[in-house]
Amino acid sequence: MGLTKPVFNWLVSVKNPRFPLPSRLGLPMFPPMRSMTGFGRGCADAADAGLSIQVEINSVNRKTLDTQISAPREWSGFEASCNEWIKGAFQRGRINIQVKLESSRGSLDALSLNTAAMEQSMNDLRAFAYAQGLEFSPDGRFLLELARSVKDSSSLPDWTELEAPLKKAITLALADIDSMRLQEGAALAADLKARITELEGYRSQIEQCALGSTTRYRDALLDRLKQLNLQLDPSDERVLKEIALFADRSDISEETTRLASHFEQFLGFLESDDASGRKMDFLCQEIHREFNTTGSKSNDIEITRLVIEGKNALERIRDQVQNIE
Repeated sequence: MGLTKPVFNWLVSVKNPRFPLPSRLGLPMFPPMRSMTGFGRGCADAADAGLSIQVEINSVNRKTLDTQISAPREWSGFEASCNEWIKGAFQRGRINIQVKLESSRGSLDALSLNTAAMEQSMNDLRAFAYAQGLEFSPDGRFLLELARSVKDSSSLPDWTELEAPLKKAITLALADIDSMRLQEGAALAADLKARITELEGYRSQIEQCALGSTTRYRDALLDRLKQLNLQLDPSDERVLKEIALFADRSDISEETTRLASHFEQFLGFLESDDASGRKMDFLCQEIHREFNTTGSKSNDIEITRLVIEGKNALERIRDQVQNIE
């Protein structure tokens, strides 16, 4: 995948001796819209140690930021440093980072025996069992688990000795996943723009239907009075008062105006660098509220149908927004 300009600047930055974080590189405070779903991989060689480092990062939807790091358990303090290195690259989501090491002899995850440590552990466990009056009869499975728990990690360098290639591999993985998230974010933006345009169509139709609702109510009221043999003049004060009350109760001009404003703001988010899934989700809640109010105020069948169509379309938008960072 090609590198975006911000990520390229990120990679070539050499001004800060520490890991180049976005906030330290002069990147935009509000990055382009990104999906929360992505995958990236980065590799780097640690020639002096005869190792190859591979870092894989994947991210999925989550309302808050949650980072899980999988690395050799002997690396005390690595997780805290890794979290500091990637700080600013993600705003929210579940982020899984896996660090793999390989040498010319194969994966360092392979089992190596530490005979002295195993013998000492066996003696300690046997003494403890006898002291408790328990039988101690280890089988093959027990020995395998014991070997894994005390495996010889003397050949594995401390992570601080591999800091430079580790940072390089992580940076490349971040660039890879960022490119994927940007591409998916662009696709989401195009889809959301089309769906907001669809909602605006429903709003416009509702507005047009509402223009003649008072007249239709007046005609229906007079027809009903005729059916009841109540010969009231259309200019009768009681008739005019009822029509005025209906017009006031069913006035949805404020709701349609607010809907238009929300749609304009939503499209503004999509076209700016301030694309935020949280803000869009909030707007979706406001749009849903305005549709509900519109439906409750009007007794026009066509407006009710359009409100239902609009709410169905809005649900599809809310589903998409959940994947925006």
